[in-house]
Amino acid sequence: MKKQSFIFGALILSVSGIICKILGAFYKIPLANILGAQGIGIYYLIFPVYALFITFVSSSFTISISKSVTNAVAKNECNYAHRIFCASLILLFFIGLGISILLCVLCKAISTLQGFDNAFVCYLIVAPAIVAVAVSSAFRGFFQGLHNMTPSAVSQVINQIFKLATGFLLARLLIGNGVLFGTAGAILGITIAEVLTCIYFVCVYFVFKKRNKKFFVKDENSKMEKLTCVMKSVFKQSIPFTLSSIILPMSLVIDSFLILNILKSMGFEKLFSTGLMGLNSGVVNALINLPSTLSVAVCMTIVPYISFAMSKKDYVGVKSKASLALKLTMLISLPCCIIFSVFSKEIITTLYAGSLQSVYEINVASSLLTISSINIFYLAILQLSTAFLQAINKSYVPVFSLSIGLVFKVVFEVIFISNPYMNISGAVVSNSACYFVACLVNIIYFKKEFRITYSFFKIVICPLIASVVATFCIFLSLKIVQEFFSISVCTVLSLILGILIYIFLIFVLKTFTKEEKDAIFLSKFRKKRT
Repeated sequence: MKKQSFIFGALILSVSGIICKILGAFYKIPLANILGAQGIGIYYLIFPVYALFITFVSSSFTISISKSVTNAVAKNECNYAHRIFCASLILLFFIGLGISILLCVLCKAISTLQGFDNAFVCYLIVAPAIVAVAVSSAFRGFFQGLHNMTPSAVSQVINQIFKLATGFLLARLLIGNGVLFGTAGAILGITIAEVLTCIYFVCVYFVFKKRNKKFFVKDENSKMEKLTCVMKSVFKQSIPFTLSSIILPMSLVIDSFLILNILKSMGFEKLFSTGLMGLNSGVVNALINLPSTLSVAVCMTIVPYISFAMSKKDYVGVKSKASLALKLTMLISLPCCIIFSVFSKEIITTLYAGSLQSVYEINVASSLLTISSINIFYLAILQLSTAFLQAINKSYVPVFSLSIGLVFKVVFEVIFISNPYMNISGAVVSNSACYFVACLVNIIYFKKEFRITYSFFKIVICPLIASVVATFCIFLSLKIVQEFFSISVCTVLSLILGILIYIFLIFVLKTFTKEEKDAIFLSKFRKKRT
């Protein structure tokens, strides 16, 4: 049974994440063009509640299972690692089924509280997806615990392909019956994609079982706990991960209840308020979360590797992996933060020209993106620091920090959104306050536990210099080519040029060590093949 290196695992998830975001762009951007701001507003009334439930049964349990499996394998208790997976699979199936039934029962009450009564139909459609996501999470945690990120990466791509194909097609077919029907079609695409992803994991598992028969052979080192005891152990270990994982989705749920109702109380019409919420959640937040795909890949990969090093008491390995993860996160977040801030209007105009039909909507979305761009950096550091703390068994610290951040967010939203001069911009400022406070608490605590040695020049200065130079080149490129092409073509060409220049400068400035470059370009893998 082969294990993947940290960088190779992160690279696989990053590549799949990039592919998924490209596919997601082909889904969400045309979807926004079909549904319009109002339809996307309805979509993002439903999605935060759904995201909260799937976060509960996915990321938190996936991390817990992968960590438990990793620790068992590190002790050569392979049969017990498989037993952990079996117990987790049964546990997650029943948890997912229970949540799905609960959502069906409460859907009318939830949609009424959100201020859009008819949205309950969408909740009924998406409820079955929760069971499929729960089952997939058990498989995902098992394979990641074995340091095999490929199934998770492939499943993400499969999920996006089917979500794009079915969601886009159904939305287009049903939009003629009304915005709500079009939105329901898009949400049905989510359910179909999750079910097919679950089927993929089942197939991969049986192939793995056939090829690795020795892994399932009982040995003297294997523990023989009852499945119920293992379930209790998995559930108990997942509690801190669950608490820290659901807080950010909980903040989106709070948004879905607060923003629309506050805007309506200020005298805005329901559909206009829904449109503003669609601009914030469906347009701006979708773009802000785009770079986080890469940082999330780093975070998902770092937990089992640091856990493995901790179980072996390899503290040097812990620090080296943490330092490398920090470098990758900064290389991703800094340039995106600057580019999104400087070229917000060009990006919005290029991607959403079809859905944002008025100059007012384009200006509002551009302004929100400029203000939100700092959240790319905050969110990346927050995700990474949370992953660090979870990996070293300090999972309750992110719960504490995110809870404090959530309190700041709610208070600021009530104050700022109610301000007529800020309205929807208040939601963006509130998010920034939440992420900043949570980051600060995490970093202060982690520095007390581990003093990571890192090169400030390579981790901060190099990406900053490269980002500024790339941004300046994008600006010059836009000025030069705008006389020959449309704004959309100019923006795409200039951004591609900027990305290439940024990557070139990163290597010119020698940001990566020789070992890191070998891992990135898979030099060892190529040598083995030859």
